Amino acid sequence: MNNTVWQFTNQRKLSKKEFINYFERKIFRTIRKHSMLPQNKIITLKSSPSLNTNVLKPILEKKFQVKFDSKPNISSDNLSQLAEDIFKNILQGKFTGPERNNKPLHLLSDKEVELYAKLKNIKGSKRKQNKKTQALFERFLKKNQDLELNIVKAFYQLD
Repeated sequence: MNNTVWQFTNQRKLSKKEFINYFERKIFRTIRKHSMLPQNKIITLKSSPSLNTNVLKPILEKKFQVKFDSKPNISSDNLSQLAEDIFKNILQGKFTGPERNNKPLHLLSDKEVELYAKLKNIKGSKRKQNKKTQALFERFLKKNQDLELNIVKAFYQLD
């Protein structure tokens, strides 16, 4: 496939259209699977110039009413942020971490969010990463591309 924009660890390749479809469907499936839709069916996000928020809002607007609020019912934290937070806590001896209940991006990494934004021409500020944790992650990611996903899934199994 000459027009490949994304390749999974199992070597499956996606074109631009397939990747956009995969990304959006993953968000809607996550919302449904984890019952994230509030009873009033209005999703509120924290107003932010972040890339995650700027990517999430138009996707959610395809199916839901979306508003900005100082007390959001949906977070724009993604897989990379969650993995970093969990790892940082574990290094400090804390086995507590973020919940996935209100995070439709909890299974999508920074790289996936950034690629989606590029393909859809969406601008926003990238999240600030913890340099120490990212340096360690980079070493592990060479051997295990699914490191972030594995960290988050293992943490959720502790619940």
